[in-house]
Amino acid sequence: MPKDQDFKRLVRTRMDHTGERYTQARAALAAERGAPDPPVSDRTRSVLGQLADIELAEASRRYLERLPEPERRAAAIEGMHHPNWRVRRTAALLLDRVDLTAESVAALTRALDDEHPQVRRKAVHSLSCEHCKPDSCVVDVEPLFERVIADRSRLVRSMVVHVCSLHFLDRQWAIDLLARVAAADPSAKLRAVAETVIRQLRWAWESEDRRRDLPPDLVRKTERHPGRFVTIRDGRITAVSDRPAMRAPQAPQDTGDGPIRLYLVAPADAGRPRIPDL
Repeated sequence: MPKDQDFKRLVRTRMDHTGERYTQARAALAAERGAPDPPVSDRTRSVLGQLADIELAEASRRYLERLPEPERRAAAIEGMHHPNWRVRRTAALLLDRVDLTAESVAALTRALDDEHPQVRRKAVHSLSCEHCKPDSCVVDVEPLFERVIADRSRLVRSMVVHVCSLHFLDRQWAIDLLARVAAADPSAKLRAVAETVIRQLRWAWESEDRRRDLPPDLVRKTERHPGRFVTIRDGRITAVSDRPAMRAPQAPQDTGDGPIRLYLVAPADAGRPRIPDL
């Protein structure tokens, strides 16, 4: 039987040949080799139930996190059906750091209609955060977010705003979605957050325009850092950071040694987004 990394290579090879998404290719190969996730043991099922107890929840979660990935995923999928919302919430959280499968995607998708907003919120994160996944594969995020942004809970909608702001500001659909939140979300607090992100994204791209007006030699030096922010003082690059646009300052900082200016260095192949007026 192939080891875990070997199996992932087989999955990606199948994706290249068939055009299937990761979860489709993985499910097909798992069926072919007859190796579904293992059954949940009585011991693990007992620990799952302890997640409902506030005093036992932390130790129980740590126990489950130490299980091998297939066992942890099988336990979490079973936990998504538990009658207690605390168990379902932690089960959704456990599915965040394991590879997605057809079964786990189905469980998390069902959780988007869960009665408790904490469960729905964790399900959104586990379906959409590629940075937490060992294989970096997630579901198609755009239709997921289009659905969830209409959730009745601000807590759930705020997860969409948070993930879009951190990871998807290079996608036009995410910018348009944030603009819709800024214009019409029922929560004044969430409208303000989305408006700030849009305003600071506009600032970042305006700083990219200003960067191109710097002396040619300095422009060439900044272009060694595509996709990042460069700090310039007295005509020299003094720092380079991955600071997201939503945290960029609104004006130069003056320390007494001359102004410090922060500029976005857009990748050469990056298309300039359309940033809506608010």
